[in-house]
Amino acid sequence: MKRTTRVFVFILLIVFMGACDKTGTGDQDPTETDKIPMGTLDIAFTYRLQGVPAKRLKKVDLCLAETADYLYLGKFFTCTNVSDAVTHYQFQLPPGTYFYYASVICLCAGDSCKYAGFSGQNSLMVAGGKVEVLEGQTTTYTTQFH
Repeated sequence: MKRTTRVFVFILLIVFMGACDKTGTGDQDPTETDKIPMGTLDIAFTYRLQGVPAKRLKKVDLCLAETADYLYLGKFFTCTNVSDAVTHYQFQLPPGTYFYYASVICLCAGDSCKYAGFSGQNSLMVAGGKVEVLEGQTTTYTTQFH
């Protein structure tokens, strides 16, 4: 019985050793020519709306689109989870022009939201714009709600 077990284990070792990646190319970093040039987009998601208590305004979305058409169609290539506790959001992107979409919701009752510029109770206010990402640099931008 012991001999049979040893033979079985020996055969398994030989099979598993043959399955190993002997070239070692799986863990190598890409060469400099294979790396895509990247830049950083730092968006400060801020809003200062008058007439509504700050605790009744909440961030909803922060998304990026590759073109203005995609922005208006809602075809975003990335969106991030937003929080009222976080102000700055960073994206690592290839250099180019991007369009952002940010939204805030008003949770007040009655006409308070209308007086602050929202379309009504529990409605969104949206900001959007065009940003340029440069290779190897950090582009900073602040959302502007009107």
